[in-house]
Amino acid sequence: MGNAEAALTLGQQALILSTKLDARREMADSLNLLGGVHNVLGRYNDAANYNMRAVTLYRELGDRERIAAMLNNLGEHARLRGDYQAAAPLYLESLKIARETGNRDGELVFLSNLGGARIGLGEFCTAEDDLRQTIFLAGTGVQAGFLSETYRFLAEACLGQEKMTEALAAARQALALGQKAEAQDLIGGAWRTLGMAAAQLAQPIAIGDETYNATDCFAESLRIFTEMGAQGEQARTLREWGGYEIEKGDSERGTALWQKAREIFDRLGMELEVHRMDTAL
Repeated sequence: MGNAEAALTLGQQALILSTKLDARREMADSLNLLGGVHNVLGRYNDAANYNMRAVTLYRELGDRERIAAMLNNLGEHARLRGDYQAAAPLYLESLKIARETGNRDGELVFLSNLGGARIGLGEFCTAEDDLRQTIFLAGTGVQAGFLSETYRFLAEACLGQEKMTEALAAARQALALGQKAEAQDLIGGAWRTLGMAAAQLAQPIAIGDETYNATDCFAESLRIFTEMGAQGEQARTLREWGGYEIEKGDSERGTALWQKAREIFDRLGMELEVHRMDTAL
């Protein structure tokens, strides 16, 4: 939480200074930074507003690569709000620009994120194809942090198709890569997906030399996201955990976790996630 707040202060100071100097590229970069920090903090509407302002400036500057990056960021804000229908076309537009400009790194990121949106839309098979293509194109020279999320998405795409062996292998790889990158958000996401896998298997899973049940995995995910102050991710973990507890018969505990997730989504203005929860049980 402290690192995010420090980055927020830095971004605000940079925006004030660049605005005074009318340094438009630096203004756009500062807006991009502020969008990213608000995204981590779960303030998705604020994040989107900053990135929309950045897109406008990058268009004025004619910087197509940065335009693609900002459209991807807007897709991320939509996806993290649970608006997968809005996210997918933004990723597709980003992907088109990346391919036209020969931006291979951007292409990999945008294709991976598109896979994440397609999971939210229930298009698990297509998402799996996107994600396996991303991993293939990335080869061995890509940062661990980037591929951690791709493997997490792949695990969830496989879970949606009940491909349990593939899902568990991908989730373990997501955790290992997140730990290698020392990225708490990636580690927290990987633990949640491991919890989902353990829940679907209805048995503990081995990770390294230790064995964990679904509750262990969800609890670790929630601990990490709580320490980060990542409220949206806390709610996602609580929702998965609550659904698991209800499914296994502990209605009291499961309902409490479920309601806590709903309260967070509601407080963050994530209406689509609230609606999904209200219609799920």
